[in-house]
Amino acid sequence: MPKETIKQNTQCRMCKGENLLQFLDLGTHPLANAFLSKEDLLKSEPRYPLRVFFCTDCNLVQLVDVVSPEVMFRDYVYFSSAMPTLSKHFEDYVEEVYDRFIDSSDNFAVEIGSNDGILLRAMKAKGVRVLGIDPAENIARVANERGIETLSEFFSEALAKRIVANRGNADVVIGNNVVAHIDDHHDLVKGVKSLLGERGVFIFEAPYLLDMLENLSFDTIYHEHLSYLALAPLTKLFGKFGMEIIDAKLFPVQGNSIRVYAARKGAYTVNSRIAELLKKEKEMRCDKIETYHALAERITELKKEVVGVCRQLKKEEKTIAGYGAPAKGNTLLNYFGIGAETLSSVTERLPSKIGLFTPGMHIPVRDLQEARANPPDYYFMLAWNYKDSILKDEKDFLSHGGKFIIPIGKERII
Repeated sequence: MPKETIKQNTQCRMCKGENLLQFLDLGTHPLANAFLSKEDLLKSEPRYPLRVFFCTDCNLVQLVDVVSPEVMFRDYVYFSSAMPTLSKHFEDYVEEVYDRFIDSSDNFAVEIGSNDGILLRAMKAKGVRVLGIDPAENIARVANERGIETLSEFFSEALAKRIVANRGNADVVIGNNVVAHIDDHHDLVKGVKSLLGERGVFIFEAPYLLDMLENLSFDTIYHEHLSYLALAPLTKLFGKFGMEIIDAKLFPVQGNSIRVYAARKGAYTVNSRIAELLKKEKEMRCDKIETYHALAERITELKKEVVGVCRQLKKEEKTIAGYGAPAKGNTLLNYFGIGAETLSSVTERLPSKIGLFTPGMHIPVRDLQEARANPPDYYFMLAWNYKDSILKDEKDFLSHGGKFIIPIGKERII
């Protein structure tokens, strides 16, 4: 593989310590969003190590093998507005942010990793000035066409200073499922602090580390997700730069996500939820390497169990297809070694993925509507984080005797 596409960190990205211990090795994987065309199947497919480490100094769980963001994000297949239930989540999100932190229509909101502008559209509708930042050129183009001004750049302190010089400070900076994607956390926080006004607030969502420990949602591990976030290490990070976490909430979106609110130290009263969540993290021994060795063992056991279920069903000559083609599903398929010999296809609503093949296992991606005309006996629910809405949408399939295999969570067959 070309040298410039991957580097290996020797220091923790949050505290710069060098005491990094590996606890999980999922093997080598292709990029989770690098879906393939028929022509691509004839070419060599790049694969990269997927190893997870624990920093004994600040307790951040992280990847040290960092694939170039230019490779991962410049041309992207994930469109937020096409995801079931996300529109409602973002509408509620904007209502809360507006009520708590916006006091006039002259306020300025910036979103890092704004995708196709789904959240900023709702913010703009309230009269707030908005600006999106997203490095995916194809997606930024769509956002701009929809009237959401979007810079197709990677966020940095230098970019933040340029925005302030041209447009003034932001009252709110938002970053959803983006903080975990950024390698240089120090530049991120310095950039956010430069961009925010004195009482400005940085609000971001990310998969919560405790969800992986409680529900075994290890499929959030892929190359885009460089860090697996918890409040304790984040508190230390923001503290380094004169900021503090003032609030945090949990949401059942994309698994269990945490929404974190940070501002300049002393600008706001710190909500009591912070102490409660930090206490829970301590009780769950998030600061001990033994916790992560135990997690790795549970992941190995889960692989044996789920692969065993699929093998048994194939012996019984049952047909199985994947439901959904999310990035996280490709971690599952590649680690479990489940390919086209087991799943005839995977279904998808996103036009940008239909007609392609999954990275690594090369399973064809079919239009969901087309799949409904000739359903399998079982669907392997790769998009398990949307389980409730999928079960609702597929009542007809269930009523005709169809079943779902759920790879993550306590129920295995529904």
